[in-house]
Amino acid sequence: MKPIIGCMLCCIIFLQCKKDVIALPLQDFNLVLEKINLLRQSGCNCGSDYMPPVTPLSLNSQLESAAMAHAKDMDQRNFFEHISPEGITPQERAFKAGYKGNVEGENLGKGYLNADEVINAWKKSASHCKAMMDANSNEAGIGFSENYWAISFGASL
Repeated sequence: MKPIIGCMLCCIIFLQCKKDVIALPLQDFNLVLEKINLLRQSGCNCGSDYMPPVTPLSLNSQLESAAMAHAKDMDQRNFFEHISPEGITPQERAFKAGYKGNVEGENLGKGYLNADEVINAWKKSASHCKAMMDANSNEAGIGFSENYWAISFGASL
């Protein structure tokens, strides 16, 4: 009887002492896009280059499908690259998802806990910042899986 009581006591203590659950990354893609659009609206410095204000991006479901598929693929197969191990490019992913416009770029992130963290990291990288501020892009799709982020930028035809 005593081992059962000891086991129950351990379970109760474990449950009471359990650490707070770490918040999962914010997956509200509209909020991510809203934050990028605020940056696009105000303009910013990307490295040593000033990027003037540009028009906002709209959410595109095909680009979102491509970004989501890539984030999941990187997560499931534990790689972190713009080009898949089979050589599939961001453009090919977008076209496979049915996107008819021009793919202008892609940003990736890994290990960021929320939208603010990943956007701030992209702002600190001149090439990622310029992709967010590219005047040729007028739509985007965001993907997330575990701690992998992807955003595909495009220009509708």
